[in-house]
Order: sequence, then structure tokens, then C-alpha cells
Amino acid sequence: MRTDTDEIYRQKVNQVIDYISANLHQPLTIDRLADLISVSHRQLIRIMRYSLNERLFSYIARQRLEQAVLYMQTEKTSLTKLAERVGYENPQSFSKAFKKQFGTPPKAFLNELQKKLENFNKSCSNQQRHPIPEIIEEVDLELVYIRIVGKYGEEESYDVAWNKLIVFLENNQALSPENRLIGISFSNPYVTKSEQCRFYACASIQKRILPKGDFGIIRLPKGKYAVYTLKGSYLGLQELYNNISLNFPYKLRYGMAFEEYCNNPRNTKKEVDFLTKIFIPIK
Repeated sequence: MRTDTDEIYRQKVNQVIDYISANLHQPLTIDRLADLISVSHRQLIRIMRYSLNERLFSYIARQRLEQAVLYMQTEKTSLTKLAERVGYENPQSFSKAFKKQFGTPPKAFLNELQKKLENFNKSCSNQQRHPIPEIIEEVDLELVYIRIVGKYGEEESYDVAWNKLIVFLENNQALSPENRLIGISFSNPYVTKSEQCRFYACASIQKRILPKGDFGIIRLPKGKYAVYTLKGSYLGLQELYNNISLNFPYKLRYGMAFEEYCNNPRNTKKEVDFLTKIFIPIK
């Protein structure tokens, strides 16, 4: 496959993945997805299978169910409403798909997940058990990103991705002190297989950049967020996320949670000085 063709296909894959993430509550037909990137049904299935390493509609089903777990963790809702929020026509089809994916009904799975989080947190002692957030209204953010698929936090793949992102910004004359470094995690490592975890390394941009190859553009719309702050090593992020899940007092709104790395690790050598903020979209 020629390099220019390969870049076009990678851009199309990014478009499909981002569209799916933003529309899990909507019908996602092969016609709609093929039209989105102007390819045939056959081409769509082929390029997505190659890029995802799983069948397209298996991927969509997995994304729906993993999103449902997030909703289950953070708020009480009926099975009917939960099914609707992740694109299932009725609670029966949702429950059947959930059991097929995870091997257990939704309520039993959630109880087991809660136990895992509690046991993990018992072995940790650095983070507060009931983190208190700041409530803010965030502005629109346009981000350029590069996608990482694999175990969260693997140093080599993350270093490579962030370095590529910085070079891409430099090549597009978009690197400036105003760039905000953002991370978006689309998977829960307690729910998703490590090799399937998806993370976007992002930077905010103030000028228009055309997506190319591995790089995509995503927009975080303005809205209300509960913002939690972590001081110190990134290793503390998982514990903080666990505590948020176990003690979340707000109603989620449809949107993406994200992290902001408030100081550049390249310039902040001591981990104790790292400052990270976690933004959770709320109503």
C-alpha cells in the first residue's frame, strides 16, 4: 500500500472511531459509517478490521457495553434507561449482549467490579478516600491527537506518541506556550483487555490544522465539569480514578472525561511536582 494511500486510510479510520465514540447512543449502521468516509461497505469492513484487530460491529458492541459500565459505576438508573443510553432498543437485548461480553449479568458484574476497586484501594494509602472536586465551566477545546492502543502507561509507546505529537505541532507552526496537554482515556483497565485500551495524547490548538495520517482532530464542547487534582506521580491516577468511581456524587452528562497535564514532565524533573487534573463531565 502506497504511503499516501495508507495515510488517507488511517485518517478515515480515525473518523470512524471518533464518530462511533460520540454516537454510541444512536443507531450505527454500516450505511452511515461507509457514507461518512466515502467508501463501500466492503472497504469499510476491511480497513476497520485491519486497524481494530477485531470485527467492526464487535468493536461497536464492546464500546457500548464498556460505556454502560461507566454509567453503572457513577449513577443509579433503570436497566431500560441504561440500555437506551448506549444504543440498545430494550433492556432484554442489552442484558443478553452484556452477559455475552462479560460472562455475567450487569448487576453481578458491577458488584464484582466494586469489590476489585475497593480491594485495590485498601492496598494504597496515598490518596484521599473521598476526593473533593472543583466545579467549573470549561470552554470549547479543539484538540489534535494521536491514538495509542495497548496497556495504559507503557512508557515507550507513550513517549513515542507524545514526541510525534510535538513534532506534528512544530511542523504545522502550532506549538506555543498556550497549548494545553490533554489525555483522553476511552477504556477502563478493569473492564477492557489491556491490549485493547485506547488513549488519545492531545494538545489544544489555536489555529486550524488539517488532520493527516495518525493525527486526528477532536472537539471537547464547553460544559460543566467536576475537576479533581492529583499532585505527584502519574502512578497515583488509577487510585484517584477508583476513588472517584466509588464516591461520585454527581450526575454524568454525555461527554468525554479527560486529563490535563498542567506542567510539562520534560521541564519538571521531580515526580512530586507533577500536577494533573481530571475533568468529569456533569449535569
